[in-house]
Amino acid sequence: MIADLLARLIAFPTVSSASNLDCLGWIEAELAGPNTTFRRFPNEDGTKANLLVTIGPEAPGGLLLSGHTDIVPTEGQAWTGDPFAMRRADGRLVGRGATDMKGFLAVMMALAQSLDPGRLTRPLHLAFSYDEEVGCTGVGCMAEWVGASGLAPRLAVIGEASSMRLIDGHKGGLIGWGVVTGKPGHSSQPDRYVNAVMAAAEVISFISRIRAEMRETGPRADGFDPPYSTIQVNTIKGGLHGNIVAESCRFFWEMRVVPGADDWAVFERFRDFAAREVEPAMKAVDPGTGIAFEILSRIPALKPEPAANLAPLARLLDSPVPRKVAYGTEAGIFQKAGVPSVVCGPGDVAQAHQPDEFIAEADLQDCFRVMERLVGNELM
Repeated sequence: MIADLLARLIAFPTVSSASNLDCLGWIEAELAGPNTTFRRFPNEDGTKANLLVTIGPEAPGGLLLSGHTDIVPTEGQAWTGDPFAMRRADGRLVGRGATDMKGFLAVMMALAQSLDPGRLTRPLHLAFSYDEEVGCTGVGCMAEWVGASGLAPRLAVIGEASSMRLIDGHKGGLIGWGVVTGKPGHSSQPDRYVNAVMAAAEVISFISRIRAEMRETGPRADGFDPPYSTIQVNTIKGGLHGNIVAESCRFFWEMRVVPGADDWAVFERFRDFAAREVEPAMKAVDPGTGIAFEILSRIPALKPEPAANLAPLARLLDSPVPRKVAYGTEAGIFQKAGVPSVVCGPGDVAQAHQPDEFIAEADLQDCFRVMERLVGNELM
């Protein structure tokens, strides 16, 4: 049953640039039944939505299982078959999103279909989100609604691939673009113009100094690799030709901060450096020049929950000792909304985003058994 559900989920090409509404409609049709409520949380233009499925009584407590419907693109990858037609190979289920993270969505759906809602004393919530792959930008409105609803789930399990290991902490993230506007001209007279690439380089150099400070004197958090916050510039685009002073430049920056560190204070440091140390010389040549910053996404860190919150799930796992990871998930967003949260899901994160992405069918079965026992222990 899980493999069949996964095949249908994979067949929906829900890359982050596309709509997920057809996929949500199919999920609703599959899970429709007595004592089941569906709530959608659409984006501004109505092309995408989060879906919250509540099974059983709408009462405080219960469990929330969550996963994202969007996937990364396949263009430029060397797939040996159609990425959106699941195939079996040596016990593996191959297809885009098999690991990240439609495998867990299939487990969620199979679990719901196996339940008798009339036996539940507290609710089971299934959360299907959008736009996780572009900075966890979609789930917020649904998480905030859950947090303010009074339903108060006892625990949210975000099923990102973790080989069914418990992850109780991850770094927060703040990402965006620096946009530099210069004044073009012949490169033989550079002081008459404003070189956007050179201005960007000054800001990037300052960001590099912040990176060194984070590594050498910044706050530490045990269990993370690396155990300190990081910041870097990963993309830079600017200039038209070798003998033209560059009119424009854009650079993409990202930071990953340990729980408790202030990501906004770091952003303000390099934003203020640009305004104070770089822009005045630019504007002295042409007031129309300058440096702007665009925030694309801010992902809250996941802080370790009290052991009592994790105990119902931890005692069912082969590896119950919680771990920390450097990447971000939607768990921090649910936690910030007031829902105790943890990451635990099937599959190896190393398979995510890869050509011929796969998940072992046995891993899905193991995950189903754990979640089934969790629901039986907590909701019946």
